[in-house]
Amino acid sequence: MSEKRIRQPCRALVPHAFTLGALQHWSLDRSSRLTADRFRLTAFWDVDYVRQQVPGERRARYTMRLAQAESYGAAIDHSSPRQACDPNLIGEDCRHILDDRRYRDNVDRTALIDLVVGEVTAQGHEVTFGQTMRDKYASRARLFADEATLVLRRKGLHASKVTRPHIHVAGATAGILSTLLARGFKVTATDLSPDVVGQNLGGVTVCDAVENSRFIAAADLIIITGMTLPNGTFPSILETAKAFDTSTMVWAVTGRNLGQYYAEHGVDCVISDPSPFFQLPGPASIRIWRRET
Repeated sequence: MSEKRIRQPCRALVPHAFTLGALQHWSLDRSSRLTADRFRLTAFWDVDYVRQQVPGERRARYTMRLAQAESYGAAIDHSSPRQACDPNLIGEDCRHILDDRRYRDNVDRTALIDLVVGEVTAQGHEVTFGQTMRDKYASRARLFADEATLVLRRKGLHASKVTRPHIHVAGATAGILSTLLARGFKVTATDLSPDVVGQNLGGVTVCDAVENSRFIAAADLIIITGMTLPNGTFPSILETAKAFDTSTMVWAVTGRNLGQYYAEHGVDCVISDPSPFFQLPGPASIRIWRRET
């Protein structure tokens, strides 16, 4: 049986929906009739960490903001915390914090929105990995390659821009890049971190993010990190993808609960990755959303 054909990205993507303002309005509207108990902030975490998952992978410093209630919302940035969270926010309805603009910055804001959205949307398809940390790292990379293959198959062979499908990765990691190359894709990569630009990761030389538009125009699929939401570059990336009919996949560490919203507004696939917790010992689950129309 053939895969269901879906609309091409040039018809499906709604780039203006991928701003924090649009997402906040949508989340507060959807949650307006729900009681405060599910949204009462019990903790707000600032986690500063440096990670290299396996030898040959990039070393990267991150700050994770985690807004916790019954569930949690998360956002990750490359910077360190600028000031401590206001302790008076703990115990308050996070929807009121958003409405009153009492967050420190857009990374805080994203984590709070992510928390709200997690209470009002479907959870997606779940895949659980119960292996060693190194095996989970490899399995996650294969999952990206599998989903990329599915997106392009559903798009249709007639829609390919070149004979050898081209995948562009905005936010480079060695494992995903090397696995995509091993599957036979042409692969390009960019990153915002100057420490990574010019390096060879997984067989691909990482370029500066100023090259994104050129690569997106040429690519059949772009894999985008969720960090583009708080830094404000997400809509412009999607505008380019829409203009050049480039399929999209989001790696949602930042905004782990936003998959249903993204898919409903035109993203082909969202992989929700609970990093850095995914790298801890023991089983871990990744959730997947796929666009259906």
